[in-house]
Amino acid sequence: MSSPVPLKSSASRPRNAFPSNARIPLEYCDGPTQRMYAVSAFVFLQALKVYYWLGIARSDYAAEFFGFVLWLSLDVAFLMALNYLRIPWLELPVIRMIVALFVLTVVNFVLFTAREISPTAIARSSASKVWGYFGAPSFFREDQAFRDQDEHLLGRHTVLIKPYSTAILNPEDQCFCVPDANIRVIDQPEIPILFNGSEPHYLEYTITSFDTGKTVLHKLSGPFKESSPVLHKSRSNQDGEKSIYSLKANAAGSYKLHKVLDKDRMDVRFYHDKEVYVVNCPEARIDHYKNTLDRCSGKGDVDIPIVVRGLPPWTVTYKRHSNRKEMQELLIESEPPGYSSPLLKGWSPPATPNYSWAKQHEMNLSVSLGLTTPGEYDFQVTRVKDGCGNVIDIQGLVARNLRDAEIRHVNIRERPSVSMMCDPRRPIKIVDMGDSPSATIDLRIKHGLAPFQIGYTYQKTDLDEPQAMKDIHVKEGDRVAQIEAKQPGLYTLSHIKDAFCEGETALPRDCTVTVATLPTVDITSYPINDSCVGAIGVTVDATFTGEGPWEVCFDVLRNGQLRTRNVCHSSSKPRLNLELKPDVSGSFQYNFKTVSDNNYNKIKVDLPPIFQNIHPQPSAAFVGDRSSLKTCRGSSEKLDIELFGTGPWDIEYHVIRGTDIKLFTERNITQKTMALTLPPFEREGIYSVDLGKVTDLANGCQKDLKVSDVAIEVSNGPPTASFQCETPVEFAEGDTVDLPIHLTGGTPWYLTYGVEGQETVSAAISESRNALVTVSKPGVYVLKSVSDSFCEGNIVGQSSTCNVVHSQRPTMNLMIDSIRFRGGPRENIPEGEIAPSEKISREGDHFMLPPVCKDADRTLELRLTGKAPFELHYRRTYRPVKGGREEVRMLVEKSQHSTMRLPIMTDQDGTVAYQFETLSDATYQNVEVRHEKQSVVFQHVVRSPPSATLVSTAKQFYCKNEIIGAKKIAVRIQDGVGPYSLAIEIMRPNQAIAEKLFEHDVVPQNGVYEWTLPAKFTDMGMYKVSVLRVTDVNGCSAGAASTVEFDILDTPSITPLRSITDACVGDKIEYSVQGEAPPFKVYYSVDQVSHTATLESKRKTFSYEAAKPGLFKISKVCQTLANKQCCTQPIKEMSTMVWAIPTVKIADGANFITDLREGDMAEVVATFVGEAPFSWSYVRTEAAYDKEHHAKHGKRPRILEERTFENLQDHKYKFSTATEGTIVPVWIKDKHCQFGKGS
Repeated sequence: MSSPVPLKSSASRPRNAFPSNARIPLEYCDGPTQRMYAVSAFVFLQALKVYYWLGIARSDYAAEFFGFVLWLSLDVAFLMALNYLRIPWLELPVIRMIVALFVLTVVNFVLFTAREISPTAIARSSASKVWGYFGAPSFFREDQAFRDQDEHLLGRHTVLIKPYSTAILNPEDQCFCVPDANIRVIDQPEIPILFNGSEPHYLEYTITSFDTGKTVLHKLSGPFKESSPVLHKSRSNQDGEKSIYSLKANAAGSYKLHKVLDKDRMDVRFYHDKEVYVVNCPEARIDHYKNTLDRCSGKGDVDIPIVVRGLPPWTVTYKRHSNRKEMQELLIESEPPGYSSPLLKGWSPPATPNYSWAKQHEMNLSVSLGLTTPGEYDFQVTRVKDGCGNVIDIQGLVARNLRDAEIRHVNIRERPSVSMMCDPRRPIKIVDMGDSPSATIDLRIKHGLAPFQIGYTYQKTDLDEPQAMKDIHVKEGDRVAQIEAKQPGLYTLSHIKDAFCEGETALPRDCTVTVATLPTVDITSYPINDSCVGAIGVTVDATFTGEGPWEVCFDVLRNGQLRTRNVCHSSSKPRLNLELKPDVSGSFQYNFKTVSDNNYNKIKVDLPPIFQNIHPQPSAAFVGDRSSLKTCRGSSEKLDIELFGTGPWDIEYHVIRGTDIKLFTERNITQKTMALTLPPFEREGIYSVDLGKVTDLANGCQKDLKVSDVAIEVSNGPPTASFQCETPVEFAEGDTVDLPIHLTGGTPWYLTYGVEGQETVSAAISESRNALVTVSKPGVYVLKSVSDSFCEGNIVGQSSTCNVVHSQRPTMNLMIDSIRFRGGPRENIPEGEIAPSEKISREGDHFMLPPVCKDADRTLELRLTGKAPFELHYRRTYRPVKGGREEVRMLVEKSQHSTMRLPIMTDQDGTVAYQFETLSDATYQNVEVRHEKQSVVFQHVVRSPPSATLVSTAKQFYCKNEIIGAKKIAVRIQDGVGPYSLAIEIMRPNQAIAEKLFEHDVVPQNGVYEWTLPAKFTDMGMYKVSVLRVTDVNGCSAGAASTVEFDILDTPSITPLRSITDACVGDKIEYSVQGEAPPFKVYYSVDQVSHTATLESKRKTFSYEAAKPGLFKISKVCQTLANKQCCTQPIKEMSTMVWAIPTVKIADGANFITDLREGDMAEVVATFVGEAPFSWSYVRTEAAYDKEHHAKHGKRPRILEERTFENLQDHKYKFSTATEGTIVPVWIKDKHCQFGKGS
């Protein structure tokens, strides 16, 4: 026995079971504590970041960038320290470290530097309002002049000192063009003018014509807006210092500025010598573009004429497109001979300055294109460019339906070709038969377009000259042509032409025609001899001439009599060998009649006949189909054979089974056909019958036979048949039934059967051992005979008959004692007891069931006979109590047993009748249900149950201690028969179980019963009184879901948290509400306008934030009982006067801008709203607008000056300034309230 292994003590496990590489050993500070310190440090760092961000929300943008750099550095230092300490579970891999650093960078960027999305930008306009109201830190009290939209500090006045301005005509030195007068699809050009430091209000410019050299002065007066017709503003830069105006040019010529004034009527400086060339727009068109040009392939280049106008040199781009979806864009450049301009190299200025080089020039171009591939081509000019760079997109104008598409269509036709469909090695032959023999030469036409014209020549011999024949014409839609050759010789194609082009002749282009010769045949014959009987046939050798294949035909005569007419043999070779061996003896004659070849058919021949006396060898063969012979053991079989040769004959045959072989002989047979009678087969198995030898007794010749043997399958015994009917077989009247029969033997079986006592016999065939015979009449069926594929069989004597009878129809037992009426509670049966079966009576022609209450669960139990399952069809008729239309429904009830329970209708009061129509079981369908030859009808009455409802179910509200004395509840009782019993339930406050009360012998007065409440409703809370059920004297009862609620409420009170007699708009006035069952409603008024506030269950302090000036007063506080009533108690008057916050407006609250020249003064006007005396402050910052009066963006403007004015008695204050900047109000105070800085 092995010694037990001692267990390790748990104390031996080290304190740190898992290794750790933390910088701070876990023995001094465990992992969770280190993680807590790290997370706390991170949270503290982010809290400092948020505090810093709130501090710079009112600061300069430079502080924001410094904050971004500072806090990003601190975040990186924290992550590096965290990675160095290796705190368990906080060791970040490189990927996570990068992700964390990226997230912190994005957060810092959004907080400090992203100008548009940064929360800092939002804080600039909202933080001072939110934090300043509740006492924000000191950094929120600085710079409050930068409120964007403040309703009490309105307007700003900006003073701008404007410098001198300049104008530059066409700053990018562009060239422009104007379209011809008849071309209105191109917009007029606009010449840009760059203005720096001012906006034009007056402009003069000149136009010098290229054609006449005359100069015309044009004057324009402003202001110039974006919609001005000649000179309009296009765009300006962000700071508003520079702007571009566009001058529309409507004529060709040289444009120069003459004079420019700004809005102050001061001159704008510009370059007087600078000019802009406006030339005529280039134009390119295709001449005769509407005409389609047809050209044959290989006929040289295609010329496309193009007319081009404008300023040379031109660059024309055109597009070539083919039907093969190939597209090419090509360029051509051209200029008039000897043309020169200052825009080109080598320009020599003329002695007298002129603009003749800028006039519109015109030139005709021709584009030569070598098109060798047949197809359809389209040529279109897409773009034209002139000498100074003006480009006209012609294709774009066409796409916008501003110009017609000028497309020149060129169709390169493919030349047709023709060839002969013949083999030069095999000449076409003319068959010399008929009146006009000829041959047909087929022609193949390729390509081209019909109609075609084909020419050919005829040459009889090589020594003769070729003769031109009449051309062949081929109509449209046909590409097949033929040459009819009537004479032998050489036929050669000469030319072909289609509707457009001359074609060419392809190989083979010639064909030889000869006359076919008549076929002939030469016959040689010799006998086929046998050593015993002599000649047994004849061999015929036929030799042909002509063109194969050949066919030779002959007649066969025996003993001078025609035996076979027109026997034909074919051969693909010029020699044919035939062996003619008749199967009977006699004198045979063969007469050859015709010969045929590939060209001629049935050409008569004159050949001597072949004569031969023939004695065929003896032979024998089986006759008929012997593929599947079958028989039974002990039976015999006959086989028919046919003999050949000269009789009489002797024949030997063998009967073989396995290795057992028996020889049999039939002698002196005189008939050509006979039946061999085989001996009886003694054993089962497969037997083979083989023909051995046959002897011709007339000549003494013997021959071994080589014919296929006959197989015979022998079974073990005869088949048997027996009925499988141990009991009588039942079936429905008018139906059929299958009788089972068991068979033995081999398939198929053949049966005969009949009815005992009748002579009629029926036959049937079965492929299965278990056969079914279908019969339709009752009786005793007897098997007559049976046979299978082998032999006749036997009928099993004990099972040779089967008794077939009709099944019994389904019936219903309608004796009153066998019918049961079962179900729910009967009249006067106490609740909880089970009612026994109730008696059914017979009244006249129907059965009467006992009355039932409405909605009672009742069934009618019926006894049935037959074969389950059963199916009953019946008609249910319902007649209402108060009259009305009858309701008739056809219903079906099914049952798997001999007892059927029929549901009784009780959902409506009235009279219900059930008339049974048909009954079906497993055998019979739809058997009529009758009782004493009358219809079966059951009838009963459904009584209406009583109903009880509260007259008023509206919720009742009462104040505490208001209910004094008894209260009554009115209950309305309808239907049923009194007196009644009521079940009532009362649910008290703070009780989980309701109390039930029962009232018996209730007699209502005019349908209403006054029920007295049994208890006083003195406690606060919700009471529920419900009528559960009502029962009449017949025991019919019904539930009543009718409930009324009583709510007993308390009276609340209200007191102010602090006494305030005066307040400003925006201040909060708070009150405390005391009560036990919220919610409460507080009613108050503002300037005698009533208001209501609701306090929920978790809030008992009413707070009002003064939204407008006026007298605020508390009216009452209550707990709501109904829409117009409440529980309350008298309160002392509590009111507060609310004063409006003062307002200061600079420039009437608008953003006013004054443009000053140096030395001028601007007047600033401040308007006050409120009650004097007033005190206010403003700050002057860097100008918030540029010289073009556009708001500046980006860096925040610096504060340049701050001033305060006190104890002003007037509502308006004015002062003057000559310093540039924006004046913004930051603080206002009147007699009662103040707003802004220091408030």
